[in-house]
Amino acid sequence: MKKWLWLLVILSVPGLAAAEPRKNDFAYGISIDMPKGAAVAAMSLPAQVYTNAFRSDLGDMRVFNAAGEPVPHMIRYARSRAAEPPWRALTFFPLAEAVKHEAGGYRVHVRTGPDGTIVTVDPSIAALPSASARTYLIDLSRLRSGLAQLRLEWQPMTTNWMAAVTVEASDDLTAWTTVRARSTLSDIRYAGQRLLRNTVTLERTSKHYLRLRQLGAGPAVKLTRIEGRAEMEGRRPIRAVLKIDGKPAADLPGGFEYESPGVFPVDRVNLIFNQANSVADARVESRSGSRLPWIQRTRGIFYRMEMDAASLVGDPLAVTMTMDRHWRVTVDESESTIGRNIPRLEIGYRPHDLFFIARGAGPFTLAYGSSQVEPLKVNAAALFEGIGKQRSNGLERWMAPAGAPIVLGGPQRLVPPPKPLPKRLMVLWSVLLVGVLVVAILAWRLARRMAVGS
Repeated sequence: MKKWLWLLVILSVPGLAAAEPRKNDFAYGISIDMPKGAAVAAMSLPAQVYTNAFRSDLGDMRVFNAAGEPVPHMIRYARSRAAEPPWRALTFFPLAEAVKHEAGGYRVHVRTGPDGTIVTVDPSIAALPSASARTYLIDLSRLRSGLAQLRLEWQPMTTNWMAAVTVEASDDLTAWTTVRARSTLSDIRYAGQRLLRNTVTLERTSKHYLRLRQLGAGPAVKLTRIEGRAEMEGRRPIRAVLKIDGKPAADLPGGFEYESPGVFPVDRVNLIFNQANSVADARVESRSGSRLPWIQRTRGIFYRMEMDAASLVGDPLAVTMTMDRHWRVTVDESESTIGRNIPRLEIGYRPHDLFFIARGAGPFTLAYGSSQVEPLKVNAAALFEGIGKQRSNGLERWMAPAGAPIVLGGPQRLVPPPKPLPKRLMVLWSVLLVGVLVVAILAWRLARRMAVGS
């Protein structure tokens, strides 16, 4: 009798036992081919995982081997593994525009030391009026690592200005390779704000010399200091951007609303204008649900300027990483020049790193997108201790997904289930049902005894 009562209780109270999810419990999957001998696999999550994930914490995701068995996995937000290298002052020399080589290049007369360091530049070339230098020779011979970025300082001008520059690299001052085809510098003051652009990003180069040339016919920018920064060592996290169309916000003058196509880990935002010379002083907010309060993420000046054939778009603003899908931008119309145009919202994100243990045979399948699968109850972080700390020589093997996404259970797996009853009410009803069944069994047994006794 007692065994039957316990069985009734188990069957009456839902959720006491849960089966391990299978591949077809998820909407979509991605095939992953593991190289032989690898114990731990690592990859950056593809964009489609964020687009089709049902849960904002990515808990509706599993990795299966070829036999359909789930294997331990962990996701980690892809932060930088090393600090940014410091800026270092570089030696540079102004060059005359008048000295041209027959082949179209610049004939630079220099004297170098044994290690290639520039000692002097021909005075007839370097002695220039203060406002005429438009080309600068930069000495990198003392750097031990490749250069990835320049930062410039210049003498102040009396008017706002923008200028386009190009950067080339060489080992012998004769053959030059372009490492930045075009970049825009600016120093613009507007509405109490300064729009300063003084950095130039390069294709990583280890050559000994750079040549920075100002393009166009605008006033020459007189540089007073040039600094360089090397590229971070190791594998840099992937950065991706999405541009989202907006619509006017209801009952909010100067407000625009946007909805992200997925639960992306956003850490940068920008506004993209379709008209030149647009400036917006704006507040950016987000929220995870349409009925939740808005949370301010940042406020600043967003712009797109054009002057003297040079174009300048403001850098994205950093925000604390959030996976909210709903965004709102409120523009201070008194400090802005965007007219009635609706800017697009650009969100930048770094995908999470996925690590999983290659247990069993491959190929493996990353399955994602399910309205009913819950996050893992077991914390697998201890199994991955020591990975991801040195990306260049860690235990993990980095790889990319193999092929296009595949359909598993299909999009119906993303349909939310009916709203469940409150747990307390379910427990009360379950206890009541068990009680009714027990009373019914006792009454039935009592009725049988009475029938036999009569």
